[in-house]
Amino acid sequence: MTSTIPETSRLAALTALDLLDTRPEPRFDRFTRLAAMTFGVPIALISLVDEQRQWFKSRCGLDVEQTPRSIAFCSRAIAQREMLVVEDTALDPRFADNPLVKGDPHIRFYAGQPVYCDGHAVGTLCLIDRNPRRFDPPQRQALRDLADLVEVELNQARVTTARVMAEQALKSLNAELEQRVAQRTAELEARLVELSAEAAQRKAAELLLRDAESWNRTIVATSYSAFVGADSEGRIVEWNPAAERIFGWNRTDALGRPLADLIVPEELRAAHVAGMRRYVATGSSKIVDHQVELPALTASGRRITVEMKVGAYEWQGRRCIGAFLDDVSERNRTRQQLEEKQELLDAVLESIDVAVVACDAEGNLTLFNKKARKLHGLDRECVKSTDWSTHYSLYEADGHTPLAADEVPLVRVLRGEVVREQALTVAPAGLPAAKLLASGRPLRSKNGRTLGAVVALQDITERNAAREQLEASERRLRAVTENLPALIGKVNAAGKFVFLNGRAIQFYGKPAAALIGHDVRDAYSEQEYAKLEPHIRRVHAGERSAFEDVIEVGGRQLYYQCVFVPQRAPDGTPDGYYAMAFDMTARKLSELRQAESEERLRTITDNVPVLIAYLDADRRYAFANAVHASWLGVRPAQVIGLTVEEAFGPAFHAPQAKALEQAWIGNASQCEHEIVRKNHTRIAHSTFLPQMRDGRVVGVYILTTDATASRMHERSLHALAHTDPLTQLPNRRRFEQALEGATSRSRQGDRDCALLYLDIDFFKQINDRYGHATGDDVLVEFARRLRAGVRSSDLVARLAGDEFTVLLHDVRSEADVVRVARKILDAVAEPFVLGTQTLTVGTTIGVGLASGGTLDPRALMETADRALYAAKKAGRHTYAILHTGEYA
Repeated sequence: MTSTIPETSRLAALTALDLLDTRPEPRFDRFTRLAAMTFGVPIALISLVDEQRQWFKSRCGLDVEQTPRSIAFCSRAIAQREMLVVEDTALDPRFADNPLVKGDPHIRFYAGQPVYCDGHAVGTLCLIDRNPRRFDPPQRQALRDLADLVEVELNQARVTTARVMAEQALKSLNAELEQRVAQRTAELEARLVELSAEAAQRKAAELLLRDAESWNRTIVATSYSAFVGADSEGRIVEWNPAAERIFGWNRTDALGRPLADLIVPEELRAAHVAGMRRYVATGSSKIVDHQVELPALTASGRRITVEMKVGAYEWQGRRCIGAFLDDVSERNRTRQQLEEKQELLDAVLESIDVAVVACDAEGNLTLFNKKARKLHGLDRECVKSTDWSTHYSLYEADGHTPLAADEVPLVRVLRGEVVREQALTVAPAGLPAAKLLASGRPLRSKNGRTLGAVVALQDITERNAAREQLEASERRLRAVTENLPALIGKVNAAGKFVFLNGRAIQFYGKPAAALIGHDVRDAYSEQEYAKLEPHIRRVHAGERSAFEDVIEVGGRQLYYQCVFVPQRAPDGTPDGYYAMAFDMTARKLSELRQAESEERLRTITDNVPVLIAYLDADRRYAFANAVHASWLGVRPAQVIGLTVEEAFGPAFHAPQAKALEQAWIGNASQCEHEIVRKNHTRIAHSTFLPQMRDGRVVGVYILTTDATASRMHERSLHALAHTDPLTQLPNRRRFEQALEGATSRSRQGDRDCALLYLDIDFFKQINDRYGHATGDDVLVEFARRLRAGVRSSDLVARLAGDEFTVLLHDVRSEADVVRVARKILDAVAEPFVLGTQTLTVGTTIGVGLASGGTLDPRALMETADRALYAAKKAGRHTYAILHTGEYA
């Protein structure tokens, strides 16, 4: 017996399965039926070992539902955590006196393989016979394989629940981000009104300060935006430090040079020059007093995108222009990355094999993904929640009783319930009915306000056919901020405000009269002023001071880049200062949100059991989730910037190359291929989705799921249908297929084929004298010697009982057949050493030889059968040969 703590953990794992005392389920009963048929036993059970009992989740050939744990064979199997086989309980002192041996069900043979949950043995798949029997290694391996399938089915519900919870979290995030986008849109609209007011105020300020040349130059020099002024001939007359920073040309090199040659791309220079001439001549321009985005060049030749606001003025009777410019290249790249990530999330949600529906707090449908549309045969429509059941053809689990309106899963979740695996049926007219399991939960904000509801619908009809297919779904949004406003003020030598622009007055939240002429200290709290004081002392001493600060205004934290520039009297002594503050809040918050969103996306994709990747236009990895490390042994960071072949080698790339190439020409494609790592082969199903922009492919999303279990299950079922379970030889069905193929090939060529019928001499007497277990051992050893006595290209099959066949291909003459028959007789004549017993076994062989002309499989079988009877008539342990159409 295990120690208390591990046993407690084991019982907790068993309870988490939520299967104890549940009704029988076909998904488990099929395994016990298959086990009983495969191994030829009267009883097959799936047992779960509780604290005081063993309870049977599925039973074939046994009426009782449970037995005490103290007498349970399965309790010993889970204790030793490996297969327990007792070939004869009457001879085993551990079980000879067990009530289940002496009484019903009279167990004489037992084989049990533990099944696990979270690493704990919670039960077994076991076989019981009322007669002793041998259990060889191939049979033991077959029992382990079948138990693995039972274990997958036991844990399936927990895997599904985990996936649904991840999808619900994703939808909750989506609703929250949509709410934030709406809020940010309203803020930006309000900001636009404020910027318009600021522009009017700036124009008024420029008129008032037109003669204050020192003032204007200071503002321009300290502006966070580049300022470029040009005369009527298009030559640069003003070039501030921000312009030096953005374009890379220093002021000395820029002044006097044509603006077109310095920053305008070559393909736009002719239009720029023509526009300047038109403006000088007529005063008309398409961009003056407008904000536009245009490409520009830096001193290094690098191409950037600038946001430009152009103003016009007259100086000495000539028209000139001045422009504020900001480098928005990074902002545009960020916007593009956000769009690409949004496309990735949309592609994942549309690709997952789970129907997802959601609604807002008022019951309006907001999400109806591709799988949901396929199940219902309908798209998302404006339908009242009371009509969802009839409109979308929803029924109870029986498929006949219409689902009541208040029992619709999405309605229940909207009422505040958490729904877990509610069974229902969708049966739209003209489409096949689908059995579903619905799970969902309410969507709430951080403060508990209901945002809506989301439900995931798992199609268990398809899951029974391919339940290992899993594609992840996910959605993501990004907020983008731009247009940072500036605060401008002037403070005299006495430390009092003499000027504040409209944005600065709004910032302080006081009327202008309460600020102008008052001490700077009065505008701040003691704590905030203490942070500014060192910079104020420095600028009063005649030093320029620049710094970043975080200020709380109206309960909000605002980020600013501040510059204090000293003003000097004619004698050069400090005489007050100019203060400039650029609001960087939007940019800072954007960076924080981007990092948070990046973390969310990475968390979601790293925890979905699907390989998710994105190839950029150069066919190189731009994104790869953490599953690459567990499946392929390569961390995501190691593949970024590499092609598929460079990252994982030609052997990995070659099976996918054709499907991947289809994606690069704009077609969604799929393929199956194998992933081999550490002697483990995984069958993968990959989907390639092209990302289109302006009619061309700019990237490809790759979604790869693990299809190993479903494919191996198909192969196992095929093997069971064509293999004799005792001897592992091909069975009658496989033999008949092979005979049809052999006779077809014989008719097309110049080689003959031969069919050998073999019976074990006096096999019934062996069974009667030594028992059926020994008889089975004779059959297995006889089959082994037959296989050893022929070529690998020849087919050895067991038809039934002690009846065997050998199909010989490419027979040149009757001498070839005689040589094989004698070889078999000699091999069988060797004593059969079976445990403690040694038997002398013989066989009689009838050979049907096909030679020339039309060949009929049935005629060949009848010829071999006649030859077998002729050999038996001639005496045992011999052979007889007949040609087709020949009679003995």
